[in-house]
Amino acid sequence: MTTKKRRRKRRKRSGFPLGNWWKKQRRHKKRLLAWLAGIVALLFVVHHFFPNILDSLFPSTSYETSADYDGIDISKYQGKINWKKVKANRKIKFVYIKATEGASLLDRKYKTNLKGARDVGIPVGSYHFFTSNRSAKEQFAHFKRNVPKDKQDLLPMVDVEEDGVHNISRKDLQKSLDEFMQLAKKEYGKYPLLYCPLDFYNKMLAPEFNKYYIFIARYGKSAPRLHGPGKHNLWQYSEKGRIDGIPNLVDLDKFENGTSVRDIML
Repeated sequence: MTTKKRRRKRRKRSGFPLGNWWKKQRRHKKRLLAWLAGIVALLFVVHHFFPNILDSLFPSTSYETSADYDGIDISKYQGKINWKKVKANRKIKFVYIKATEGASLLDRKYKTNLKGARDVGIPVGSYHFFTSNRSAKEQFAHFKRNVPKDKQDLLPMVDVEEDGVHNISRKDLQKSLDEFMQLAKKEYGKYPLLYCPLDFYNKMLAPEFNKYYIFIARYGKSAPRLHGPGKHNLWQYSEKGRIDGIPNLVDLDKFENGTSVRDIML
């Protein structure tokens, strides 16, 4: 037998190593595929319901490094915050903290974050995530119970997003939101700051609500523009900020159109 024939015979006998191993594992294929499917499903669930867990375990290389910000807004998703380190950041002139949602939910980190920020002397405001499944009166009563006026430095804020107000008309949303704004002014002495993503704001609230202090979310370099007369006062331009003392990504906010922290003081 020639050398060439011997080589061909050896290759035929040995085959592709991984292919032979896979053939031998036939009885384990289904189990292995089931495990892989389970891991993919678990990652999907974690990313969907607990998005910042993955950020903390696998820090993103895509984050906002710009120093062009004046403040931040946070919730339980930012994790355990070292407020002394945050205070050392001279760029941060204010912080808004999520307090309530709907008529029953209280952010589990609200009281801790409120105390931590105020203890180090950062001006603090609290916000409510507005929903369409409970009345404005019920929602404001819930906010008022959990957000004491004497522990606020800034205007209260109401967060209106499409995710929270499903199946509601423009007219009904404006009516309900206006009731919340009036109740807030009666309790806190001033109208709340109104936070909303740009497209949803222009579709559902502009220009009727342009008279209030407006906080617009629009990620990118192009500044937001409101429909109708009036301008926004704050701009949330990134959700991928890295701030020393905060373990997870954080929203970055800056003042616009001549607004300063004095304008949003309570």
